Amino acid sequence: MLRLPAGLLPALLASALVALSASAQNAAPRPQLHILHDVRLTDAPDAPRHALVLRDGRIESVLDVAAELPAGARVIDGRGMLALPAFVDAFAQAGFETPTPVAQQDAPPSEASDVYIDMRVANRKGIQPSFRAAEVFNLAKDKSAPWREAGFGALLAAPAGQLLAGTSALCVTREAAARDSILLADVFAHAAFRATGPGYPSTLIGYHAQLRQFFLDAKHHAELEQRYEQRRPGPRPAHDAELAASRPIVRKELRVMCEADSAQDIQRWIKLADELGFELGIVGGREAWKVAAELKGRDIPVVLTLQWGDEPKDPKEKDKKGKKDAGEAKEKQPESKPESAPAAETKQDEPPPEKNPDEKKPDEKKADEKKADEKKADEKKQWEYEEPLAVREAKRARWVEGRDCALRLHEAGVRFAFGSGSGNGGELLKKVRTLVENGLPKDAALAALTSSASQLVGAKQHLGSLIAGFDATLALWTDIPTKKDAKVAWLFVDGFPHEYEIKAEEKLEGKPDDGVDASGVWDCETKSDQGAQKATLTLKMTPEGEVTGTLVTSGQRGERTVDVKGTVVGKTLVLEGSYTMRDTEVTTKWKVELDGGTLRGSATMRGPWGETTSEVSGERKPKWLEDEAAYEGEEACCGHK
Repeated sequence: MLRLPAGLLPALLASALVALSASAQNAAPRPQLHILHDVRLTDAPDAPRHALVLRDGRIESVLDVAAELPAGARVIDGRGMLALPAFVDAFAQAGFETPTPVAQQDAPPSEASDVYIDMRVANRKGIQPSFRAAEVFNLAKDKSAPWREAGFGALLAAPAGQLLAGTSALCVTREAAARDSILLADVFAHAAFRATGPGYPSTLIGYHAQLRQFFLDAKHHAELEQRYEQRRPGPRPAHDAELAASRPIVRKELRVMCEADSAQDIQRWIKLADELGFELGIVGGREAWKVAAELKGRDIPVVLTLQWGDEPKDPKEKDKKGKKDAGEAKEKQPESKPESAPAAETKQDEPPPEKNPDEKKPDEKKADEKKADEKKADEKKQWEYEEPLAVREAKRARWVEGRDCALRLHEAGVRFAFGSGSGNGGELLKKVRTLVENGLPKDAALAALTSSASQLVGAKQHLGSLIAGFDATLALWTDIPTKKDAKVAWLFVDGFPHEYEIKAEEKLEGKPDDGVDASGVWDCETKSDQGAQKATLTLKMTPEGEVTGTLVTSGQRGERTVDVKGTVVGKTLVLEGSYTMRDTEVTTKWKVELDGGTLRGSATMRGPWGETTSEVSGERKPKWLEDEAAYEGEEACCGHK
């Protein structure tokens, strides 16, 4: 029998415990057992209530709310909230930067040789199908938050901007190591009519020629490999990673998602797919509605990135508003005025007050001021160029057609999903809500974010449904997500929870205090961690406290004018406005306290970077100073001295 020296056994046990502890610390985290109790699976108010059991990152079971629950679980009271599969972003340029392909991958030409009449053997400008997003994906914590806050549990991290940019990977949005973030690798190959860098190709015809040449080279390379393996005559094939990576594309095992917004580019890709022999999908698709019949007939899926550009103002907006106001005025019955009381008799011993014939009543003064303001506005407008009405109507019509593309594709039965492109999940959800407001059925919109999206990216067995066995990647919503006021209360990704505080929207009710008026021109300054910035508010307020106007800010890209509207209650002024920057919406909200001719408070701005808050202070310009500035402007305009 083996005898251990005294004191050795405790030392061995201690070493073993240390090793086990280290192993446990290095192991991947395991999600806790959760039960989501009292939740709805549809948006009907009287929908049956259920309990979802989440274990080891999967949906273990979907139970009736009255069923007996497993022991040892963390129970979350759903309070009748709506449980939905987490959204899937079907095209996101996130988690890495698409590299520029190495253009020349063969031996450089000899300087002593004559002029070459052929292109180089391995010209790979714009060509890198061997690039894999799965090998480099790493979405930082602050970058992934906008997706989670909007209810997205997965995104397709896609390379972009090259003729053949590489393959995308389906990744989860939770904070995890890169190896734990990848759900599916090599989902699609991605292509575009673009190639960065100098030299050939740099035109549309060159892009076509480059793609044709590469696909011919790929087929030739495959034949050389086969002949070499069979020891048949022919040169030994080169080791070419790009040609090797093209095999699943040529064999139609890997769909190529091609970036195209115009109907012409979509048609070009369809013809190239027929000629070169690959499975086609479209990304972007702003004018896909024009070729909806062909897309449906060929079963070509579309990922709409909803990049509509800046919204042109509706030239007929004033006419529509005028008709609406006229209709409302017609509905209101005129109030009968009481008979005027007889004038009080003046006392005989007191002479009547003397009247200044030049003095005007307050109402007359306001009317004169209004006429003067209108005259100044008309004079200023004479010097501003305005596009012809037909041009403005055509621009507006084209923008509306692009916005409503999803509705037209839905009517035609084309498969489609939504992708954020260069934006993020929060911006994408806002645009989807805009589509629903303008006619897209809410069920179709939700399907394009859940079941249709998961099917398109090849994850229909894991995501997009709340069924036992599916991934525990889901969200609890306060209301149907297509409504603007709906918020995510809980998001589970692979069974890991993310809880969000639901803040009630602050609504001011009441009227302005006596003497409080926000009308005028305000010189303001905002201060944040990024520094100070000047701003000008030009506001008009009704007696009821409704405020409209403009906010002009100065930045690196020059002046930006934003239409704002809001309310004054008591001495509190709340203003809101939004604008589009690089196809993404930026919103600004001011909440300030008015004190005579000064204001002070905060401004919150929300955009692709997240949310920032600044301190605000400002002073109202005196009326005489506004008039003097306007007068000087007229003098300069007319050439007077």
